[in-house]
Formats: sequence, C-alpha cells, structure tokens
Amino acid sequence: MELKETEKNLLEAVSHIIENDGFTKIGVNRIANQAGCDKVLIYRYFGGLDGLLVEWAKRHDYYSFAYSEFIETIKRAEGKDIKQIVKDVLMRQLHYLKDNVLMQELLVWELSGHSSFKGIIEERERSGYKLQEELNRYLNIDNDNDMSIAIIISAINYIVLFTRQYHRLNGIDFSKPEAWDRLETLISKYVGFIFANSSL
Repeated sequence: MELKETEKNLLEAVSHIIENDGFTKIGVNRIANQAGCDKVLIYRYFGGLDGLLVEWAKRHDYYSFAYSEFIETIKRAEGKDIKQIVKDVLMRQLHYLKDNVLMQELLVWELSGHSSFKGIIEERERSGYKLQEELNRYLNIDNDNDMSIAIIISAINYIVLFTRQYHRLNGIDFSKPEAWDRLETLISKYVGFIFANSSL
C-alpha cells in the first residue's frame, strides 16, 4: 500500500510514543497530537486505533514481515537448503528481537491481554503460519515439527524479554556475548534435531 505523508506521520508517531513512553500511552488523541493531524484521519486511513497498530506491526513485528522476506528463498530452494533457511529465519528472529526495543515493547504489552493487540497477533499468526505451511512441504508433519519450531520461537522471545531486566537465567549470564553465542549454537542444533527424521 502506497502511504500518504499523513499516514507515514501517524505510523512514525506510534513508534515515537512507544520508544519514549511505552504502550501505556498509546491512544488516538496522543498519536494524532504527535503526528500533528486531526484524529479523524486515523479512522479514515486505518479504520481506527486497532487498524493503525496492525499496519504499524507489519513494519516492526518480525513474523508479520518474515514471510515476505523468506518466501521466495523457500520456493526457490532445493530440499537440502531448507534446514539452513529455517536456521536463518530463527537466527534473524533472535537478532531482530534482541536489537529492536519496539518489538520487545510490543511483545511485553501484548502479554497484558489488551484488546488493541488482537489484530496484531492475528496478523502475526496469519503471516507466520503461511511461512510454516511452506516449510511443512519439506518436513515430516507427523513428528510435531510445527510444535518444535513453536517452542524455539517461544524460547527466543522469553530469553530476550527476561534478560532485559535480569541478566542471569538458569545460572547463565546473558550480559556476556558468549551466552548469546551458546544460544545460537543450541538453536542450530535443535533445528538439526527437527530435520533428523525428515528426508532431507
């Protein structure tokens, strides 16, 4: 969708508010004031706050845009390449979340159960599962591979979010780069386990 200048300003206003004050300050009036426009434009362009947040998430939520980034690579891949692509998707998730405060704030606030995030969660599930469906063409779906990948995704999210506040998890000091190196090695190993029972 080609964005008008006002639409871009509204999306940038959402990012500005989250970066400076978190999701607790997100609201139609605050966003409109930050963007320097009338709040009626939020409804005109996005259908309301929920629509604006979903559009914002498409630009900042990893699994809302991972499909478009990886789908062509998957379609062109030969079977033997898929294991590396899965590793790339998960490693990119880890690095993106670790370096992206906006994404971290989004996940934290979603866990509060606020209704405004239902659309974002649905968009992530829709886009993320499309990626999983493509991968399922290469995986043995009788071996709960989708569950295995869901566990890795969840572990990445939890470790990154937990270690924002507390450096140690199960005795591992995540303030040290070598802890993250170990995590990457284990993710790669777990992906190997997923593919161990496939034909690849």
